[in-house]
Amino acid sequence: MSVGEMGNPNVLCLVLDCLRLDAITEADAPNIHALGEENLSFDACVTPANWSLPAHTSLFTGEWPHEHGYYHREHHLAQLPLVDALAAGGFDTVGVTANIYASSSHGFDSGFDRFYETRRPLNPRGLNPFAHVRKIQEERTPRPRDYVRTLVDAATHDRPLASLDNFSRAVALELDRRYGYRDYLPLIDADSYGFLTRASTRSTDLLVDEIERTADRSEPLFAFANYMDTHYPYEPPEEHFRAVADGRWELEDLRTMSPNLSNARTFRNQFFAGDIDEDDVELVRAAYRAEVRSVDEQVGRLLQALEDAGVRDETVVVVTSDHGEGLGETDLRGERSMGHLDALNEHLWTVPLIVAHPDLDARTIEDRTSLRALYDLLTGDLESFLDVGGATWDDYFDDDPVFFELPANPYHEESMRNYDYFEDWFVERESLTHTVLGFDGEWKVVADSRGAVSAYRGDEAVDVSDAPAALRTACEDAVERFPAVEGDVEADLSGDVEQQLRDLGYV
Repeated sequence: MSVGEMGNPNVLCLVLDCLRLDAITEADAPNIHALGEENLSFDACVTPANWSLPAHTSLFTGEWPHEHGYYHREHHLAQLPLVDALAAGGFDTVGVTANIYASSSHGFDSGFDRFYETRRPLNPRGLNPFAHVRKIQEERTPRPRDYVRTLVDAATHDRPLASLDNFSRAVALELDRRYGYRDYLPLIDADSYGFLTRASTRSTDLLVDEIERTADRSEPLFAFANYMDTHYPYEPPEEHFRAVADGRWELEDLRTMSPNLSNARTFRNQFFAGDIDEDDVELVRAAYRAEVRSVDEQVGRLLQALEDAGVRDETVVVVTSDHGEGLGETDLRGERSMGHLDALNEHLWTVPLIVAHPDLDARTIEDRTSLRALYDLLTGDLESFLDVGGATWDDYFDDDPVFFELPANPYHEESMRNYDYFEDWFVERESLTHTVLGFDGEWKVVADSRGAVSAYRGDEAVDVSDAPAALRTACEDAVERFPAVEGDVEADLSGDVEQQLRDLGYV
């Protein structure tokens, strides 16, 4: 049986952005930890890419980044094959996101019956003025008539009061972005601390409502959600931070840390300068742990909502991440990194993957698998998969070889050259070079678009000629599938998009 025949369960797919596998401890993530212990979980799941846009695209297409080609911040998907397949199979589809790279600005609303963006303090059920302007504008820069049309569409929306309120808030946010009016505009929260945590609460509220409203329907529900708690900036709720700080730090220490080592670029700049404060690194790690507790709390709310609605036994719950996160470790290259810039860090390429359902046997898979294979599972015969307790997992998660890809980011070039200690070779590697890391057992091969190839056996660098020839060829072929990169790429971003990227440390 495939998607499209009766008997499919609901699917709740949670992508917890930047969540590391080793962060899922009983102390910091009791809900997620228990879910993994009691169901099908993977200890060596590799994400296809090091950042959100290409990784989410792989999840929704089942393709490697070098195949789907979506890795530039101006790329916009025309369709999402995963959503289309599930919709064709009779699923009611809902998307909820706080991630700009998994939002309507990049086409991730395509095909969903309902799609909500929760990062901004807007009513998700009303018209989103920012997304609406992006959708109707014909040029890079919105025209005055685009704003007028958005106001008219807000007034004639199914929820006009919420939509007009959203329009007012959007105007206030834009005025604050341009002129710094935050303290004088009543529609803007004067304290922006914890905006990602508040977005998560809005996301969970929406999902709980969707679970309750659709519980008695005959068609199964597919709900996708991206949570951003464990993404920079780390701004955890105070109670969670106190629980991990053990009296060593106060929140004010995190907010006033200088330089801000939780910022990926700042950390890498300090690394190249040879000037990293290890106490501040530990502070960042504590803040990250607190954010893990925050997102685990949201997962607990969703699991309870399934129980309360009487559909826990009818729902497959998937918990994963689009990529992991560096927290100051040394990678294969001997470099230290924070966040998810270009790095060969096992904590960046390894992501959690849990598939939970009462019919699944408790099993931990240690074989290396790719997150992209989740596409095949969700569009395949889920009912039969559950009937055998998940024993056929390797029918879906059987990639050979497995790739972790770091596409070039040419739009970073100009801004990265402003850092004092970023040398040209690093800027060129990060901005202008495609890199593919391939795995085969204990072997790792790294190939890039400059023609460099290196090999590792475990974590030890070895001569490339010692590595399996098939793995080297596969990596080189994958790199060649990426297009040539042009430097100094300029992007005329809308004010809203630029502000979101700046808030998340991408600009």
